[in-house]
Amino acid sequence: MLAVEVDAKGDLAEALGHPPVGFRPVVVQRNLSVIALHPEDSFQEYLAIFFKIPRFTRLTPLAGVFDFVATGVPGPRDMLMVGKIAHEERRRETDRRPVWDLIVVDATSSGEILPQLTAARSMRRLVRGGMLGSQLDFVDAMVTNHRKTALCITALAEEMPVAEALELHDEVVEHTEIGLGPCFLNRTLASVSSPRQRRLVELLADAAHAQAAAQVLGDGVEGLVAGVRLADALNRSGQPFARRLAARMSVPVVAVPLVAARPGLATTRAVAASMEGEG
Repeated sequence: MLAVEVDAKGDLAEALGHPPVGFRPVVVQRNLSVIALHPEDSFQEYLAIFFKIPRFTRLTPLAGVFDFVATGVPGPRDMLMVGKIAHEERRRETDRRPVWDLIVVDATSSGEILPQLTAARSMRRLVRGGMLGSQLDFVDAMVTNHRKTALCITALAEEMPVAEALELHDEVVEHTEIGLGPCFLNRTLASVSSPRQRRLVELLADAAHAQAAAQVLGDGVEGLVAGVRLADALNRSGQPFARRLAARMSVPVVAVPLVAARPGLATTRAVAASMEGEG
């Protein structure tokens, strides 16, 4: 499996217990590699593969021109990023088996993802044919092939993230040929107590019982009460937005639980274990 980080901040590698990676796939866990995308590296690889132009340094006279194409012009820049992913999808072993069984892309925000996914089709209108036209057709075919590619929208149970997720969903369904996968509702917080348990917590917080509770339970009763109240309040505040998201999405909505810990492999495993238990 290959995990791709588009914004190259190093967060994806960190979540998998590895230092930040570069433009080449790096094995971070068994059967799992990570790559971080950079427009300039994508452009240089494109030139090397298709035009046999060796990697140049930033000191060459053409470096400024290449920088402009790779990072300054939205269409080519987006195309280079998606094109690199398409290149990895097309890679084959010596026995013709795909190098990667699955490619998962940690993509950009909802406001930027569609220009990237539609970059090949947008540029195709400007290119009559030739090698570049064939490559654009291949990338567009990969993006719009529902058996190969699925866009999974992610949101938080808050007003603006849900509104943006629904707007992206409608745009994809109504104006593109891109397939949708399940929607992920991130950092959800389930109710931590039943009505009976909440009644018990409130009794513990009552001044009439606090001293006796402290003698039995020790210090920290106030913190326990505050934590339960906060968790329940967060759960209640997010429920209307979660219901709205589930009602409007044309695909299943999968809840990803909040794990209050530093990002890292242990936290990632805890989230995975929680989702596996619920599934």
